[in-house]
Amino acid sequence: MAKHPKKSIREAITHAEQRGWTFAKAGPRAHIFGTLRCQFGHRECLLFVYSTPRSPDRHARDIRRAVDRCPGAGEN
Repeated sequence: MAKHPKKSIREAITHAEQRGWTFAKAGPRAHIFGTLRCQFGHRECLLFVYSTPRSPDRHARDIRRAVDRCPGAGEN
């Protein structure tokens, strides 16, 4: 996994991966850092991880919230 420069966002990506989500690093010319997808393929479970969000802590909180609210979380 590529390391995000902000610790709070790195921890949010790790939180998602521990719950079965996959992280894909974006290419070198992309405007985002990467994407997170849930293991069940729900359309609403595609998250963009920004390289330079306005508020890194808020962005990390939003990532965690979306991961925890995944509709497939109870399907394990």
